[in-house]
Amino acid sequence: MSPPRTHRRDASPPRDQARSPFTAILEQLVASTPGARGAALVDFEGETVDYAGGVDPYELKVAAAHWLIVLTEISDSPLGPLRQFIVRARSHSYIIRQLQPGYAIVLLLHPRAAFSVSDRALLDADARICLEAGWQQPRTSSRWYGVDVEMDRGRPARLRGTRGEGDWQPVEVMGFMLGLRPREQGFRIRLHNGAEMLLVRERLGHWFADERVDG
Repeated sequence: MSPPRTHRRDASPPRDQARSPFTAILEQLVASTPGARGAALVDFEGETVDYAGGVDPYELKVAAAHWLIVLTEISDSPLGPLRQFIVRARSHSYIIRQLQPGYAIVLLLHPRAAFSVSDRALLDADARICLEAGWQQPRTSSRWYGVDVEMDRGRPARLRGTRGEGDWQPVEVMGFMLGLRPREQGFRIRLHNGAEMLLVRERLGHWFADERVDG
């Protein structure tokens, strides 16, 4: 299978299908992931439900269908159900993440970017797609949700729910997180209703909370 051709992000090829509620979720996943070039949500028949990024749509869809076949073939691993795998190739790298039986996200990246992917961005996309599709989200040891944050003198001052949903809420910074990746910032915060959560700013400037923020 030849690798998909890529385009500059500011000159993405025309879409060949209408936007759906999943489009913005996939666009945010690409924007939040260092080295990402495109992402597709593919179903059990190998059909692309929706996609985003600067990759030729046809070739992205072919790649997504191919990797769903691979995911299906290796799902019965003796080590247990397969949730996600990474492939690093000469021209591109891929992350294939199963959402529900027969549905997956295929993320296409720069060849050296596969192992620097944002786990928080993947968990956020996973949760948002499951919510939009009406699926029960699989239980995981951690969950992260994209949020918008306003800063004041280098500290979070206000926060609102996932990608512009809900009202702005004031936050109180209770402490700082250690052990993060280079160029990341982390805080322990409290909302006005008393809820406490972790808040992380990743190196591309995107914020994630470990609890869903309601407006």
